[in-house]
Amino acid sequence: MAMYSAQTDESALALLGKRMAAFRVRNNWTQAKLAQMAGVSKGTIERIERGDSVQILNLVKVLRACDMLDTFLGIFPDDSPSPMQILQMGKIKPRQRAGSPHKKTSGQNIISDTGANYSATPNSGKKKPWVWEEDK
Repeated sequence: MAMYSAQTDESALALLGKRMAAFRVRNNWTQAKLAQMAGVSKGTIERIERGDSVQILNLVKVLRACDMLDTFLGIFPDDSPSPMQILQMGKIKPRQRAGSPHKKTSGQNIISDTGANYSATPNSGKKKPWVWEEDK
């Protein structure tokens, strides 16, 4: 894609108009047909293709009719925060390395889980150990 940073506003409009005219011709549309599809006057299509200034609403209507509105709206990036910005704001907790879920201490088979105490040994007045399919 070529860069046109040294163009004047008028030459940029002329280039836009030339490209839109070429697009219209490739699709075998007359100016009148494109104007009817967009809900604008034929004169508006003529002004755009000539590189004259037009109302932005009319340009949006024409771009929508050409199925190019999403491309036009993609010119500027979305202003929602990136995943890295969300992470830096603290809304997402950083990932932690997974540890071994089974730890053996003093001959007992204890599964470590924060907030719960599950063990293979009988309880001595503590919470009842979780049993498979008990909650159904």
